[in-house]
Amino acid sequence: MVNKEFLKRLNILYVEDEFEAATKLVKFLNRVFNNVYLCLNGQEALDTFSKKSIDLVISDINMPIVDGLRMSEKIKEINSNTPIILTTARTETQCLIKAIELNIDSYLLKPIELDILIEKIYAICEKIEALESKKILKQYKEAIDESTIVVKFNIEGKITFVNSQYEKVTGFSLEDVKDKIFNFNSIEKSSILSSDILKLLESKKFWKGKHSCKGKNHKKYVLNSTVIPIRDSNEKIIEFICISNDVTDDEGLTKLLKVELEEFKDTLVSKSHLLNEYKRCLDNSSILINLDRNFRISNVNSRFLKLSNLSINAYLGKSFDEVLNDEEIYGEIFDSLVNKNIKQKVIKFLFKGKEKYIDFTFSPVFNEESEVFEYLAVGNDVSKIIELQLEIEKTQKDLILTLGSIGESRSKETANHVRRVALYSYLLAKEYGLSEDEATLLKMASPMHDIGKVGIPDYILNKPDKLTQEEFEIMKSHTTIGFNMFKNSERRILKSSSIVAHEHHEKWDGTGYPNNLKGKEIHVFGRITAVADVFDALSSKRCYKKSWDLEEIKEYMREKAGKEFEPKLVDLLFKNMNKIVEIRNKYKD
Repeated sequence: MVNKEFLKRLNILYVEDEFEAATKLVKFLNRVFNNVYLCLNGQEALDTFSKKSIDLVISDINMPIVDGLRMSEKIKEINSNTPIILTTARTETQCLIKAIELNIDSYLLKPIELDILIEKIYAICEKIEALESKKILKQYKEAIDESTIVVKFNIEGKITFVNSQYEKVTGFSLEDVKDKIFNFNSIEKSSILSSDILKLLESKKFWKGKHSCKGKNHKKYVLNSTVIPIRDSNEKIIEFICISNDVTDDEGLTKLLKVELEEFKDTLVSKSHLLNEYKRCLDNSSILINLDRNFRISNVNSRFLKLSNLSINAYLGKSFDEVLNDEEIYGEIFDSLVNKNIKQKVIKFLFKGKEKYIDFTFSPVFNEESEVFEYLAVGNDVSKIIELQLEIEKTQKDLILTLGSIGESRSKETANHVRRVALYSYLLAKEYGLSEDEATLLKMASPMHDIGKVGIPDYILNKPDKLTQEEFEIMKSHTTIGFNMFKNSERRILKSSSIVAHEHHEKWDGTGYPNNLKGKEIHVFGRITAVADVFDALSSKRCYKKSWDLEEIKEYMREKAGKEFEPKLVDLLFKNMNKIVEIRNKYKD
């Protein structure tokens, strides 16, 4: 929940040319925010934005002088991170497409529902608060960087930063040591990389001690150091900082001599120790899973156990395909490893009801005879990155549903039609054998199947009688109109939407339109959407017909299998009819 005091000090720019409606909303916003700036057109808003430090913009689209979209484009040029909510009574498709291209945070149709607006504002303000906290933290970090000798290293133990004082003392620049393993030699009994100290750091405590450091000219220095773990808002360690002072003169020759003796250990012992250190560093920085030659788990490290919240006994001896629970992904990994190839794959796990994404690299491990004796999976938790991608896709999905609803509303059909078609399409896609990614993409794109109807005259769209041949030719053009809207987009969702809009009226026997495609010449997205759309159209009341009962629909679909529809998809529709009806009943008109 956003802190109320934080909300009060945010600067809100509200742009609306209807003065009476604007003053009412400003009065409401003033209950939450101390500073709400009202402007009556886009140019006035741009002038205010250039003078004030604006945190959030709420704007109408249709305004005099400079409209909301042009104003938003100018604001994004000045500060691309400024969040913007657009409101409008207009339903032109191009407005929504432009909003998507500008990365507008939210798009609301008038009349504005206050509870929805509040929800959108609070969600954006939470992001603003998080960014501000991050900025403050960065300033604290910079203050430390400038005050003493500083070395930063990541959770993998690799150096990511040294400051000017470090360069001055050692002669090494950041370029010299970047990505090198942090490994100051302790002049005391314990090493900086000993397990006890690592446990101390991982428990979010600091470590303090003295270290020797060899400069670029081979001169040795003694540093009095404190190593501190740096945590994010979720208390997860994201890096370590070693803050040091040069105490070389205080330590004297005796302790330096001890360091020299430590460096001349037996070569074999040193190499063995170094190998163990590398293994331990890898174990502490990455997720590790060992598989035997039969692909059964022989070991998992503590990082994986911590993520899964299970004991090691839950995994030992278990076949890896049981843990993955995805035959397709397991098949890809298996094929690569048995052919002695490396395979990289992001895998989704469900741990205690929470989705976690791990970016794994699977490698065969060879013995001295170049024979595979085990397989190693090294991974990193990328859940936050994936969650961010999913959030972006969710925003795009909301806009797509809005666009699809606009297309349907032109022909007096309900927004629930596009929701039902989306869910039917997803279900059929999964049953057909498409991957989760492909099925989800179709679910987001299928609501756009009739978006081209925005270009069809109302007298044709809503005519209760049978269309004339000339009118039908005009109606058929909605497939090409929809295709042309999105064909040049670089976004996956919009490219898929163009395919669905273009091909959902093609028929399995080649008698459909606009291009008389036949069989599998029709994209699978078009074939699936055609079945979903016709089923929902027959089971729904329209301006020109009554709804059909389920047996009539089944008889029609059975008759059209092999003519209009791919037979396999009709079979899948019948096989999953209980689930289809459940969706239909849940999202009634």
